[in-house]
Amino acid sequence: MMKTKLIITVIFLAMGAYVYGQEKFWTLEECINYALERNISINQKKLSNQIEEINLKQDKAQRAPSVNASGSQSLNFGRSVDPYTNIYTSSNFASNNFSVNANWSIFSGLQTKNTIEKTKIDLQSGNLDLQETQNNIIISISQAYLQILYAYEQVENAKNKLISTQAQVNRTESLFRVGEVPEGTLFQIKAQEASDQYSLVNSENQLDMAKISLMQYMELPVEDQFDVVQPEYNDSILAFTILQDSEEIFSNALNTLPEIESAKLKIISAEQSLKIAKGANYPRLSLSAGLNSGYSNNRNLFDRETTTEERQIGYLQSDPTELVMAQQNITSITNLNYPFGQQLADNFSQSLRLNLTIPIFSNRQVKSNVDRSKINIETARLNAQNTSNQLRKKIEQAYNDMIAAAKNHEAAKEQVKNLGRSFKDTNRKFELGMISATDFIVEQNQYFDSESNLNRAKYQFIFTQKILDFYQGKPIKL
Repeated sequence: MMKTKLIITVIFLAMGAYVYGQEKFWTLEECINYALERNISINQKKLSNQIEEINLKQDKAQRAPSVNASGSQSLNFGRSVDPYTNIYTSSNFASNNFSVNANWSIFSGLQTKNTIEKTKIDLQSGNLDLQETQNNIIISISQAYLQILYAYEQVENAKNKLISTQAQVNRTESLFRVGEVPEGTLFQIKAQEASDQYSLVNSENQLDMAKISLMQYMELPVEDQFDVVQPEYNDSILAFTILQDSEEIFSNALNTLPEIESAKLKIISAEQSLKIAKGANYPRLSLSAGLNSGYSNNRNLFDRETTTEERQIGYLQSDPTELVMAQQNITSITNLNYPFGQQLADNFSQSLRLNLTIPIFSNRQVKSNVDRSKINIETARLNAQNTSNQLRKKIEQAYNDMIAAAKNHEAAKEQVKNLGRSFKDTNRKFELGMISATDFIVEQNQYFDSESNLNRAKYQFIFTQKILDFYQGKPIKL
């Protein structure tokens, strides 16, 4: 039994190790989609927009009448006025009151209408701000992704450099053992090997940091198995062609990017706020109506009964003993119970009221709100202009960076080609003992540095080119 359990445990551990060992290679599209779903700033923007949608529904509902129903139960002790008999009583009694009231704002200086329009604009602006946040995340993810690709090539470059140096270390050790090279030459080559190993470790660290940076942008917990797909880039992708100038790109971006449209809507929203503030100067007209009824247990119904009786009304003056009789009506009153339902029906009343309010003096509150709204309009216009200016600067900078990166890439390609030939010749001369180790190391460093410069220029060009395309509404694809 114990042996069976041990075998099962080993199998599960092996399966877990196999699953854990399967690295997931993320594409740029997968990284972007993952980040857009989990980014905190984006989700906060979505919640803010949901609140704005609720505000819009509430503002629209202000156009409809408001209706309220109420009911009360009162217990009275001692001397008090009965609300339904309107007389003082010293007995304890209970009463109820029920009412339904409605109120409808007929005219409020168009404030309700302008508030609805403002909320609609704010909702549109919020959706555009959400798109802007998403765009910023996409750009950051793309830059971090390209940084990983660049770091991979730097690692590969460092490995090639170390391999080249190690080959010379092995050869120099063999020559030193037979006495063909001095010990100083061996020390120089080994020192270069140590330096190259350090450079490789540093490049690998930079690669790890680039991966961590991307995972953090994605809101993904840092894990060792994280990796990305490395696309192949040929010279056709890196070909430098200027199809548009920066002014044309900027003109297209003005019609594409959400932050520009959002800034325009914020100006309109500020203008709506001014209309709302001015609406407080207008008279207000409202209509109200009410239904009311109640009950009191101190209130009774009365039963009146009249009978005719013959009663003495006097006597004769001439003969006081002679009585005078006459027929008289006698009324008797009997208290009856006053039912709850009947009281409600008898006490039922209706009211209709038209209210007109004319503002005369408001302690400068309305004027102050109007003045503040005018300032907010100018502020929104300045913000819109600043947004446009910042976009222009970004495009001009990216455009110039793309041109510079393209030129650097072409120059670096030529440099790598020439230094590659020179290094090949230097390597052969060093093997023949025609040059010193110092000359070999200098030539080798120059060659691999040129490879590094080529990689840097390549990815700088790719990034700026993709950014300029993105500013014109084209998705970023690697």
